[in-house]
Amino acid sequence: MVTGFEILPNEILLHIFSYLEWFDMLISLWSLNIRFNSLVCSILSIYGNRLNNGLLITHGLSYNKCCSILFPLFLNSSSLSSSIQYIHFDETNSISCDFSYQWLFNNKNILRFPNLKSLVLIRCGSIEPVVQSLFYLIKYQLDELTLTFDEHVFNRFYYIEKHLSVVSDKGNQSFI
Repeated sequence: MVTGFEILPNEILLHIFSYLEWFDMLISLWSLNIRFNSLVCSILSIYGNRLNNGLLITHGLSYNKCCSILFPLFLNSSSLSSSIQYIHFDETNSISCDFSYQWLFNNKNILRFPNLKSLVLIRCGSIEPVVQSLFYLIKYQLDELTLTFDEHVFNRFYYIEKHLSVVSDKGNQSFI
């Protein structure tokens, strides 16, 4: 049964959908019909206006929602994952960066988002797996990469480096 909402032109629907958060749009509209899927992909693929486009994984996104609803949508839809050009992970809620590698790569280290052009990692302390893949991402995939670290990340690296050099110095002294 066609409702009044479904007969609206695409331009009006795109305007309405652009006011929704990406995760609300996916949960509410994905799989309703082919037309709505196409409109959702259109909104998520727009690279210019980053306010409502791409994936912004930040506070307000629960672990359960990510694991049980959103992540399977991307795994099961190549058109959806192909439409994503912009992903932004923010450590505000501490789960987003834990998801970064899981969201970006499959178990064979192949990027899930073949058209990804911009990756933003903000205040992510546990990004070692992603950092290991940065060479590939920079060389073949990304037009833009933004890494922002908090002071605690540098303090952690300084602490590790300092203690490793102390252990190394102690080891060198025993050979003298």
